[in-house]
Amino acid sequence: MDFLALYSPIWRKALILSWPVMFSHVFSTAMRTTDMLLMGGFGPAAVTAVGLGDVWDRIVLQLGLGLGTGSIALISQETGGSGAEGERDAGDVVTQVLVTGFAVGLPFILVGHLMAQTMIAILGAGADVIHLAAQYLQIIFSAAPFRIVNLIAAKAIQGTGDTRTPMAIGITGNAVNIGLSVGLVWGVGPLPALGVPGVGWGTALANFLMTVMYVAVLSHPATRLTLRMPPGGWDLTITRQLLRVSIPRILQGGYQVLISFPFNAVVLLFGTEAAAAFHVSRRIQQQLIAPMQRSYATVSTILVGQALGRDAEAESRRTGSAMLWLSALTIGAVGLLLFLLAPQVVRPFSADPTTVAHSIRFLRALSLGAPILASFMILSGLLAGAGDTRTAFYASVASQTLLMLGLSYAMSVVLGLGVTGVVIGLVADYAGRTGLVALRFASGKWVSEARDMIAERNRRNMRD
Repeated sequence: MDFLALYSPIWRKALILSWPVMFSHVFSTAMRTTDMLLMGGFGPAAVTAVGLGDVWDRIVLQLGLGLGTGSIALISQETGGSGAEGERDAGDVVTQVLVTGFAVGLPFILVGHLMAQTMIAILGAGADVIHLAAQYLQIIFSAAPFRIVNLIAAKAIQGTGDTRTPMAIGITGNAVNIGLSVGLVWGVGPLPALGVPGVGWGTALANFLMTVMYVAVLSHPATRLTLRMPPGGWDLTITRQLLRVSIPRILQGGYQVLISFPFNAVVLLFGTEAAAAFHVSRRIQQQLIAPMQRSYATVSTILVGQALGRDAEAESRRTGSAMLWLSALTIGAVGLLLFLLAPQVVRPFSADPTTVAHSIRFLRALSLGAPILASFMILSGLLAGAGDTRTAFYASVASQTLLMLGLSYAMSVVLGLGVTGVVIGLVADYAGRTGLVALRFASGKWVSEARDMIAERNRRNMRD
């Protein structure tokens, strides 16, 4: 009874905030899942092509998520403790980060047109996969500025405690994406039949539409978080704090992308079917489990940031414990169910028996590791709410290097365990990352870091 009395108010608030975020991720991943299902009709080469294109596209994703993490940390702290004045300051933050994000995305357009085939060839793919993947990558890189803006805008609005507006925009955009992808792949109605490039064009056009919707919302005077430049022009205090929080998160995501290259190469050693199986299992995990993991991490950042904005240290610690228990109970149950139903879940993605067998093995490993990975994401989100994104970066680099890549290679190639060795390395990596960030959270040093950031912004406000 004491357990429920302690955590149920936090769970209630967290679930109210998290379900729109969860639905947003469900529809977002449904778009990618649709792409995989569509490509399954063209064979393992097409599935691998989209999967390898997405490996490079994760650079764009991580840039947007990194800048979004910085904005959500600052905005949640401002709106948690400063009332209407804080919301005006939050408008300064989101304006500066959106402009920065759009500019960061522009070079990807040129890179995609000049280097797409080379970038895919680096991953060790065959000639048939290179041609298809390069076409796909070129198209989705063309939409990079819009995708980064969308990720930042969603995180910024969520930082104010409004998780429903990003959900509405996300669902609309991804529904359009799914419809365009189906239509452009198969040539439905007046749309041309483009095959593999069709899923890329569906993604690019939907991202542009979502950017238009976010700008319209943030430009409306009735919106809590309104686009505005600071009265004195570009604010370097905001920029410094934004980069202090965002850069480690961007580097963390960038390293995840970087290390995925040799990791995908290790998986490809066991054939195209194994590579296709890995991408299929990850897509299922992203569709069914990741929305819960990501929504809990986002809500953890919001709640801790707002609590620290009110200087409520005990509340922020209690929030951390409550979110970890919520994750263990809910994601643990979903992971167990997916482990049991893995054969039935993977079969719609491929008719190839070898691909199906490998997919079942990968999916069961990801399902067992789901609660562990969720704990890492929640703890990282809690620390991010205080402005500490460095710990998760260091933990990811150490664990992914030594365990995901090093242990996987040693077990699968050196010891000859094959795909089973890769699976062992994946789960070990989840546990290693989680243990390292848990040590930092237990130390409590992140609280003083948040207080220093808030005090610095308050001094700026007094000078203004």
